[in-house]
Amino acid sequence: MTISSVRLHRPSVRARGFTLVELVVVIGIIIALLSLVLAVSTLLIQQNEGRQLESAFANLETAIIEYEQAVGRPMTFQAYREPVGAYDIPANPQFGISGLEGQYNAGGSSTTINQGVLCSCSSNNDTHGWEKYVVQLMNLLVRTQSAEEIIARLDPALFVPVRLSNGQPLPSNQSLSTLVDPWGSAVAVVMPGRQWRESDAGTFQQDADGTIRTRMEEKAGICRNGKVLFVSAGPDGDLGCLSCAGGNSPRYEASLDNIYSYEPGNP
Repeated sequence: MTISSVRLHRPSVRARGFTLVELVVVIGIIIALLSLVLAVSTLLIQQNEGRQLESAFANLETAIIEYEQAVGRPMTFQAYREPVGAYDIPANPQFGISGLEGQYNAGGSSTTINQGVLCSCSSNNDTHGWEKYVVQLMNLLVRTQSAEEIIARLDPALFVPVRLSNGQPLPSNQSLSTLVDPWGSAVAVVMPGRQWRESDAGTFQQDADGTIRTRMEEKAGICRNGKVLFVSAGPDGDLGCLSCAGGNSPRYEASLDNIYSYEPGNP
């Protein structure tokens, strides 16, 4: 028998597919990688939103300093129960637009203040409360050129038009813009009270910085050194209420993730 006549038998090679176990492993790896990518992307987005908010707060603080230097005095706020007078920020900002104003009767008296300084657990809550304080502040700052230039540096995406309580746009002859955080909620501007006096005993509480405690501070954060405090509700969009139920309520818990322009003082 010659070598050429020998028939060599080779095993046939058949196409082989993935087993069920292998498919499950591959799918698991893909899901794990997608989850990792999603987690990293979410973290990067949150970090970017946080930096955007920090930058906005820093610019607002600088604009206020520029305004105060231009007028030669600190910005003034009319706290609840303060007498009527000339204040940079009144206790109840009014714009004369039906469907935007929200007032309530305090203690059965004829005194009205903006319910926005209170928490939303009240049935008389003014949903435009914080918006109107921001509008008032912005209208004030842009009167000073140096402050106006700083405001112009803010991300335009943080400014949104104010709408009526029913969600409709303001009348065609009215245009107001408010400041929102990267998650779309109105930024709260917390104003410090004036210097506390002995005659305020029994009416106003004295804060560590020597100013009177305002209702804004009770609900959203205590100002330090007579400095305006800006507050974002954070990703959950709920500003909450610091003074609700002595810290044992969902309204208080909602405030725990708030983001501040600086660390507020202790209540």
